[in-house]
Amino acid sequence: MLPLELQKDDIQKRLELLDDHINEVYRNDGRFQVMIVGGSALLLCDYISRSTEDIDVLEADKRLYEIMDLYNINGKVNSYIFSFLYNYENRANHIWSGKKIDFYTASLEDIVVAKICGWRKQDIKDLADIAEYIDWEILEQLINNEEELRYITMSERGYLDFKACYEIFEREHRLCKN
Repeated sequence: MLPLELQKDDIQKRLELLDDHINEVYRNDGRFQVMIVGGSALLLCDYISRSTEDIDVLEADKRLYEIMDLYNINGKVNSYIFSFLYNYENRANHIWSGKKIDFYTASLEDIVVAKICGWRKQDIKDLADIAEYIDWEILEQLINNEEELRYITMSERGYLDFKACYEIFEREHRLCKN
């Protein structure tokens, strides 16, 4: 039975198992890329130490999803794509290459934007925990891209809510961390 509370080692093991399995099934195919987001991405990059319940994969080749399910890797987070700014892939962090899969995490600043979009209790706690690691200049560039923010927030109200949540986060965490 795979653990429900995942630490960094558990996540890495599941990703290794996935890579081994994909290598067996798609031995003669090219390489695959997997984009990890959420708490599991923060754990893999050593930004947080809490456990997480799942490994959220935002992007992967469609052929991988059924196999990912075998390892309780959540590939059903496509709706979160609208919480990530255009070209987030260009800011992604390559975390390691397996036999068949190159694993990436979204950048910390892109994860911050997504967590502000969500603004759930765990998102707010994570934001407080990672504030010291944020490159505030990069985050400001992302936050000040009004056209993109309006796209991901989908409405005037969503945009204003996002900006209000960001202002709360910045006021509480930026000054004491820089």
